[in-house]
Amino acid sequence: MHISIMKSEQLPQAVELSNRIFLKQPEQPSMGISFPTIFSPGISHSYGAWDQDKLVSFMGFVPFTINTRGAELNIYSIGSVCTDPDYRGQRLAGNLLEQCFLHGEASGASLILISGGRSLYTRAGSRLFGRALRFRLSPDVAEPLRTTTEKQVNIRTMQPQDLFQLHKLMEHREARYASTASELNKLLDASAYSNVIRLEQQVLVAEENGALTAFAIIAVPGTVMAPSREATLVEWGGSPEAAAQLIAEAITAYNLAELTVPLPWQDRELAALIQSTGILPEYIRNDGTMYLVSGSQLLHQLSPLLPEGLIQADGPHGPYRLTLNDETLQLDDEGLLSILFDPESPYRANGSIIFDPIPLPYTAGLQYI
Repeated sequence: MHISIMKSEQLPQAVELSNRIFLKQPEQPSMGISFPTIFSPGISHSYGAWDQDKLVSFMGFVPFTINTRGAELNIYSIGSVCTDPDYRGQRLAGNLLEQCFLHGEASGASLILISGGRSLYTRAGSRLFGRALRFRLSPDVAEPLRTTTEKQVNIRTMQPQDLFQLHKLMEHREARYASTASELNKLLDASAYSNVIRLEQQVLVAEENGALTAFAIIAVPGTVMAPSREATLVEWGGSPEAAAQLIAEAITAYNLAELTVPLPWQDRELAALIQSTGILPEYIRNDGTMYLVSGSQLLHQLSPLLPEGLIQADGPHGPYRLTLNDETLQLDDEGLLSILFDPESPYRANGSIIFDPIPLPYTAGLQYI
């Protein structure tokens, strides 16, 4: 048994193993189609465990850049983690995880986002992170939501010619995964998160005077797969008022019995419009878990957003010293992630923190792996 980084020509084996483990219905698209960032040919960062020439365990590992208020975070995401049933119980996934952590550290990454929270990850130090709101909208909400604003927009399905305008709207979000128009085009076609929950992805756009002002990517029940979840907002961008109208239109146009709308905490304007209809949210954490690769790298990458010298790292995993009013507070990894990304952090309870919480994208979106 040996572990190695995947080669491009080995990725078809990873697709076959992932399909065997994850696909619950024959109608579901292959994992190779849904997750091009993991399985497309090219330089792979993913790892596999091999019994001679047979791939028996796999961990998808994908580099991303997150832009947040002008700062750039170099991060990795972990997904499509699977082990052949005949080889379970040998700690193969744990060994792959260790290799990914070392790879992230050598790459200068600050964070690893993991699409899961099972003990494999939490034992290794991954943690819940950030905050989000989750609304559950019924058909009764559609009309009140549509009338929260007097803005008049033309609503239609996205056309290929809309790509550049949609990409521009995505680029103006407060926190986002960096992507080119070409990468966005592939992700829209891949429909990763929608396929995982066995729904059909639809993209609606709002148009005013010939220009797109908002978009909403929504996973809705289709005619091919039996859904495992209710209809869900996957991603949105642009004007909150226009986006509210898109959500209302989706409920009506697709005859949705329920639409789940998860929003990261910073999407306050759209959240306020939904709440104005009388619908209250559930308060949740961001999706999945987060592993801190290097606190010192994270602070360096976030330096445009933090007062100089406010937080000092004694090493990659701390301790970290936060100086306020001539007093020094010592933090561990969990405390650092809390104070940076959680608007409800207990360290913010007394109002003495002098910098705003840093927004992150909601991770179960278009770039989900």
